[in-house]
Amino acid sequence: WYQRRVRDTNIKKYFWKDLDLCTALVEDLGKYRLGTGENNRADEIEYLIQLESCLSEMFRESEHLSHRAHLLTANSFIVLRMLLENISTAPRLPTHLTSDTEVEDLCTELLDATTKLLFEVLLAVSEHPTFGTELSVSRVISFLESRFSTFGPVYSSMIERGLYLISRTGAASTTLLLYCVFYVLEVLARNSNFCKGVLTSSHLEDIRYYCANPELKIVRFSPLQSLAIERVNRLLKVIS
Repeated sequence: WYQRRVRDTNIKKYFWKDLDLCTALVEDLGKYRLGTGENNRADEIEYLIQLESCLSEMFRESEHLSHRAHLLTANSFIVLRMLLENISTAPRLPTHLTSDTEVEDLCTELLDATTKLLFEVLLAVSEHPTFGTELSVSRVISFLESRFSTFGPVYSSMIERGLYLISRTGAASTTLLLYCVFYVLEVLARNSNFCKGVLTSSHLEDIRYYCANPELKIVRFSPLQSLAIERVNRLLKVIS
């Protein structure tokens, strides 16, 4: 376990030192969200899922690495801005694939990966003072609001995904995803009138119905159960 932890830390250290590598991966998010027209679209979406999962892992537990803050603030936040721009856009699908079951399932997986990545970004800028005042939740929110024409549909999909997850008694493994979804929803609604408006104008009754008594709906004995319940209750308070 110790050797694996050291190896993972070293990988993250080298990743956050390499501006060119990080930039290339973030640029791929935009490239394959639009689609190249050269490859199977399902393969491209699957690549996006793996890529966003990789980026989430690079953020996770890397707050102690000073290179992360330096890279994200370099050149007027160019990497952070590109990252947010790309994950705030839904993947483009040709008309003939919109009802393809395989592609639908992959798009759901991609939405989950996007939510987890946005969770890691918000967590990084809100809970770790090593980022300083230049990187903040308000800066992330401001950028997402400026792109609400594209981010709005993605945000609505995250809301619907959260309601789907909490309306079903799932496996303990879904509790992490549930926590990430409601963390993102609550932080955005608390800090953005745009996001709060989407919640209250289009989803208010569903949220109140499905999120009532979350302790009865979230899988018991999961390590994240109490945190997930707390986050759901905090969202209810924001919109009440």
